[in-house]
Amino acid sequence: MSLTLPTTPPKRLSLFKLAGPTIVGNLLLSIVHLAAIKIVAALGSDAVAAVIAADRIYMAVQLIIFSITAGTTAMVAYAWGANNPDEADRVVKLSAIVTLAASVVLCAVMPWLARPLVGIFGLQGEMLDQSAHYLTLLIFFNIFFSFLAVISAALRAAGDAMTPVWVAAIGNVVNILLAYALVYGVGFVPALGIQGAAYAAGLSYALVAVLFYLLWRKQRLLLKPMPQPFLERARFRKLMRIAVPAGIEQFIFNVSIIAFMWVVSLYGTEAFTAYGIGVNILSISIVIGMGFAIATATMTGQNLGAGQPDEAEHAAWRNLKISFATMAVIGLVLGANARIIGSFFINDPLVLDYLVALTVMVAVVQPMMSIEFTLGGALRGAGDTRSPARIMATGFLFGRVILTAVFYFLELSVYWIYAALIADYIIKSSMYLVIFRRGNWKTAYSGA
Repeated sequence: MSLTLPTTPPKRLSLFKLAGPTIVGNLLLSIVHLAAIKIVAALGSDAVAAVIAADRIYMAVQLIIFSITAGTTAMVAYAWGANNPDEADRVVKLSAIVTLAASVVLCAVMPWLARPLVGIFGLQGEMLDQSAHYLTLLIFFNIFFSFLAVISAALRAAGDAMTPVWVAAIGNVVNILLAYALVYGVGFVPALGIQGAAYAAGLSYALVAVLFYLLWRKQRLLLKPMPQPFLERARFRKLMRIAVPAGIEQFIFNVSIIAFMWVVSLYGTEAFTAYGIGVNILSISIVIGMGFAIATATMTGQNLGAGQPDEAEHAAWRNLKISFATMAVIGLVLGANARIIGSFFINDPLVLDYLVALTVMVAVVQPMMSIEFTLGGALRGAGDTRSPARIMATGFLFGRVILTAVFYFLELSVYWIYAALIADYIIKSSMYLVIFRRGNWKTAYSGA
């Protein structure tokens, strides 16, 4: 039976209605991470380093979940644009099952891998043990995180960016309150040190996942669960064809981050701690780019599903102009106030000097990052996850690996290592512009 496509894009395809709530949600999440670092900072720089190392590895293994949700976003957006909510529901259920299975596997293997993984960053003794335990705790709660990641991605792809924000905001508040109580102990609650921060994050994931599940099952969300089969080989293959390249991209990205952090760690705990704090501070601007990426992915996927590829392209270029200007301004503000912001989190003079230098350098590349986020979102929303993977690999190889190796073996200071980030983003932003202009992404979904 043929499917009649809508002749006009849905009215909900508004950049600010999609990007605004997503940006707010990501900012809240960044504030939670910063609050956790601030809370743990009173325990000393070693405690901060242990948390930063565990969080970095945790985000790296999350590539499995995020690669699957990349497929969820593209497939749900396409189905919604084609006015096919039944298919969107089937994609959500399939994605939830696949991410759940992946989370169970991670729970089984991580107790054996946590210690060597966090040990990459040169942690030793008690700090190594604490970091490994922290990572293991987070992984055990990943079963809850996997569901909330799927349902949040699916809702945004369908055009509802607000619900994930207010539901997650509840979890964020709980996270911060629990973190303080569990790290230092309050009343009958014992002080658990940095492990308290891990429990706080995990329990907040559980709360949000349960809340999402109840809303979904009671049909209170835009996406309604329906009694229908969803385990179909063709659907699973399409999900994997989109997810696997996205997973490769995420793998390359996380390997590049970990490798970069490893090189930085060779310059001492101060340089490593500064990098970890700096990334969290700059995530405030980065999440704005992510908001534009998610909004552009939704608009691209829905317009392609509605049979309007030209509108998909025009929307991407419009979004890029706005995101470029926005991230340029925010990067300028962060760079100009780097020392004031950094001194709020750390008092060590050497760490602060490193942090200021890193903040200024990354602030410079914010406009180029807007190109990566926005056009990358457009490609992924179209189902083209191969191009972002190739772009990521190229930037990683030539921008980070080769340059950082040269700088390190020339015995240049860590400031030069930080500066290699600029070359990485010059390469990636240039490639995104070239590939997007070619337009091959407009037919990527049908070939997935």
